[in-house]
Amino acid sequence: MKLTPAVKKQLAKIVGPQGVLTDELSLLLYAYDCAVSRTRPDCVVLINNPDHIAPVLRILQAHKIPFVPRASATNHAGSCAALAGGVILNLTALNHILEINTQEQFAVVQPGVVVADLQERLAPLGYFYAPDPASQQVCTIGGNVAQNASGARCLKYGGTLAHVLAADFVLADGTEVSVSSHQPGPDVIGLLCGSEGTLGVLTQLTLRILPKPVGVQTFLVTFPSLQDSIEAVSHLVAQGIVPRCVEALDKLTVQSIEDFVHAGYPTDGEALVILELDGPPAQVEKEAQHVQKICQQHHALHIHQAITEQERRNLWRGRRSAFAAMARLSPNVMVGDGTVPRSRLPVALKRVQQLVQESQFRAGLLFHAGDGNFHPHILFDQRNKFQTIQANLLLREILKVCVEEGGTLSGEHGIGVEKRALMAYEYDTSTLAAMARIKHTLDPQNLANPLKIFPHQFAEKARKPLPLPPAVRPLQERMLSYCQQQTPFMICGRNTHLQTKHKQLIGTRSLQQIIEIDTSNYTVTAQAGVCLETLAKCLKKAGVYSVLPNMKGTVGGAFCSGMFPAFYGYVTGIEALLPDGTYVRYGGKLMKNAAGYNLIHLLAGSQGTLGLVTQLTFKVFAHPVALQKPLTFKRGFSNLIWARLCQAFNPTSLLLNSPREQTHG
Repeated sequence: MKLTPAVKKQLAKIVGPQGVLTDELSLLLYAYDCAVSRTRPDCVVLINNPDHIAPVLRILQAHKIPFVPRASATNHAGSCAALAGGVILNLTALNHILEINTQEQFAVVQPGVVVADLQERLAPLGYFYAPDPASQQVCTIGGNVAQNASGARCLKYGGTLAHVLAADFVLADGTEVSVSSHQPGPDVIGLLCGSEGTLGVLTQLTLRILPKPVGVQTFLVTFPSLQDSIEAVSHLVAQGIVPRCVEALDKLTVQSIEDFVHAGYPTDGEALVILELDGPPAQVEKEAQHVQKICQQHHALHIHQAITEQERRNLWRGRRSAFAAMARLSPNVMVGDGTVPRSRLPVALKRVQQLVQESQFRAGLLFHAGDGNFHPHILFDQRNKFQTIQANLLLREILKVCVEEGGTLSGEHGIGVEKRALMAYEYDTSTLAAMARIKHTLDPQNLANPLKIFPHQFAEKARKPLPLPPAVRPLQERMLSYCQQQTPFMICGRNTHLQTKHKQLIGTRSLQQIIEIDTSNYTVTAQAGVCLETLAKCLKKAGVYSVLPNMKGTVGGAFCSGMFPAFYGYVTGIEALLPDGTYVRYGGKLMKNAAGYNLIHLLAGSQGTLGLVTQLTFKVFAHPVALQKPLTFKRGFSNLIWARLCQAFNPTSLLLNSPREQTHG
């Protein structure tokens, strides 16, 4: 519906007359973000109070007017472009740090808080916030959550999702919702992270903060080739050394940075690596010796250790200036963020280098070498339409390489509009349809940042699904039979926790295969019915370690029961049968994935209410790690989001694993 003067007047009553912008200059300024897409909104609403968001959205809902939440707009995917017109909600004024609690190690912030501002407040207290995107001087916490952007420290500390403890947000219809990591049922925070503002608007976040490590050592190492640098990093991880950051840059990127900020980077190598260790001083010193030895084994040209804190900051200042440095070389820079399993990074980079060499473009390569996430910086001139088209095609081919190597289209920038067509290259119809069902469930009028993430008419374009695993096919046939005959049934795994006596059961007793223990990526792929005791024995034999304890129960039960919520963050891939018999696949051996809604967290802790998890891929480690302690199993109580998701995925109510109704008394 058109934004009429009457609607503008209603909005002005809430945010004030100065908070509704419709002048030509404002609309032009809000017509783009860091990507190529350019689409003007009809109006910009300045949100200065989080209490204004719900009533504003209720007005927009009543008039069917689309909206786009926006803060610094530093994403590279066109996520902030108002493709359907409507309203831009500017959240930058919601920039208050509301509470810092060092005793319980959390901070409460508004979504417009700039990441660097939070770090600056935490530093004198001896704490830090682990996610550290390169754009942290301007990007916001809310934007990081919306894109699941994480930065260099993701390798050791996990992505942004791992550090969000609670969130307040408003659905597209103005319904206010509070969620936390302690609530039973699907991990709604995991759904919000990476949803790009398509499910609602964040209003407040509670974040995990950590004590600053006592020991930190930073190394700058140059190599004669990118291949040598990647192999050195792989060797480090294989030795059980997990740096908090490993950043690698090619020669063009290094030279542009050095010309720009004079960071002291050597320019005689083909690749430069910034590697940082942290932890207890004795451990860091020991690991530092291994780092130098391994780098020498992989033909390092220079190995330089930062001696002072200022020197360390200078090294990182260069890395964080990479985009600005490359932007000096050309009117425009197109940035990708594909991710591949760490073991496939050398092959993927070779293929990418070949694509660049065969193209008309110069492109720098910068990557988080420890987690397989890399950023090609393609130099082009957007004023030249043909060149812009060709640059887009080059980036498209690069991202297709990532998918072909077992990876994903986005590790942290999101999909937006720039990569939505390629979602059909990564996912099959069933998986995309499951994501679309989530969107329709929480935003049935499609008003929250519409036309993002999902390819147009994806059912016709999506990749063909892989064949079902043989052990899964009988389970699917039984589920389809129950649906066709309108026979109620239950999902229960091995019935370890539910202990139901219902006769029509679909469980995981036939799914007892450990498919792969991959010590190059440190992941395990196992069917959901594998017993934890069996898993522990197999991992011990392979010389790797999991966070799951040796106890009764199964891998699927550990993931779905809600007894091990800390395990969710270690799961990188999932396969599952939904209640209507469709089969979905998401993720794999990936340390980062921001391509679409996170189906891992949709099913985490869902207790069979949204489908049967058949297979999981999860992280393991080279050395023993702290084991997760199980919580007591309890059937979860329904909440608004869980209830809506259950209705969407189980509309006929044949699946009896519904959460209990919340009671009051």
